[in-house]
Amino acid sequence: MAAPSDLAADLRADPPRLHASGSAYWGLAWPALEWLVANVKPGMATLETGAGSSTIVFASAGADHEAVSPFADEHERIREECARRGIDASRLRFHVGSSHEVLPRWEPRPLDLVLVDGAHGFPYPIVDFWHLAPHVKIGGLMLLDDAYMAPVGMLVDHLRTRPSWEVVGPVGYRTVIVKKLADDLPDFDWSGERLGGRMRFDYLPPRERVVASLRHRALSTPTGLAAVAVARRRLGFLFR
Repeated sequence: MAAPSDLAADLRADPPRLHASGSAYWGLAWPALEWLVANVKPGMATLETGAGSSTIVFASAGADHEAVSPFADEHERIREECARRGIDASRLRFHVGSSHEVLPRWEPRPLDLVLVDGAHGFPYPIVDFWHLAPHVKIGGLMLLDDAYMAPVGMLVDHLRTRPSWEVVGPVGYRTVIVKKLADDLPDFDWSGERLGGRMRFDYLPPRERVVASLRHRALSTPTGLAAVAVARRRLGFLFR
């Protein structure tokens, strides 16, 4: 079994194919995964919407962890991957189903850390936050993945205006960490704050925004991937 500090590097070197019937690896960007490796501690009460390599990290750290996702076959592959890597998954529990259906009937408990990385279409990230935020401990953290997407960015925009939450900042270019400072409810009336919009990275420092935007468009969109494929064929020596 790899030491915990080596787990992110091992996952990066040997990404487990957990998704799409075992044919694909999807997961947190590596900086966010490394952050989890460094910050999740034994016995922490944790929960994530979605499941994947992050689930392996939570199990490896000895967290009392719950993962909510609709694909039971992925859950089995995650358990098999933990066993292959010598990771004790006995404190790992899966809830099979979509988070908007599972969380309303979930038996709540105080949580130290939540990862929101399930469905990304509107309004699912906001629904996940709504159900889980009351159960995050004061001082607890929530990681909001794919914050450049408008439904998640809308949530980040809202939390910037709330005295009960602190936007701690980004980890990597896709994930934002927020910290709970107090219990409260959102205002019942809209006060004019800007919410959502197009894909954007304005939670990053200005120079990093430009780099992240160009990199994402080049490596994560059909047009960008097609351009990279053409460049590889014509200028293959630059990619060796």
